[in-house]
Amino acid sequence: MITDKVDGGYLPSYLRIAADLGPAASVLELGVYQGASLRLWQALFPLGMVTGVDCNPDAIWPDGTRRIMMRQEDPKLPAVLASPFDLIVDDCSHNGHLTATSFRLLWPLLAPGGYYVIEDWMIGLPGFGDHPMHDPEMLRTVQSMIRVLTSRDADCDEITYRYGLCVIHKRAAE
Repeated sequence: MITDKVDGGYLPSYLRIAADLGPAASVLELGVYQGASLRLWQALFPLGMVTGVDCNPDAIWPDGTRRIMMRQEDPKLPAVLASPFDLIVDDCSHNGHLTATSFRLLWPLLAPGGYYVIEDWMIGLPGFGDHPMHDPEMLRTVQSMIRVLTSRDADCDEITYRYGLCVIHKRAAE
């Protein structure tokens, strides 16, 4: 299975998440592209439901996945999705403003004990200045995630940063 999650070095993090969540986890990915990541989620969570959101009509949703054709920042998206998710992955625009908007919209749909992951934030680093997707706001957006750790009793109990990957864990229900 070829996916940028392997090339980017993200797979070990996702394997740890999959081990924690179990095979019946519900997954939402923003940014479908050719569907390779959706196939990865189907393999890691064979008893779960995999949903992909993309506004590109040329994106490819593999059989057995739920297809949502919308923009990631559409305020109607939470109502369309409705159900809680155990894993939400933003691998969509790599635009800081849109990523922040998606987080505000979708964090309430993340189940307690779930993970919200923002991929490819390194696109905001100065060394990516010549890259066509370079967006310094992306780095600022990921840095600002620290704000969800507002207290010991916050909804978020842990944030892990690694190169290109920001993993935000929602506190499990007591």
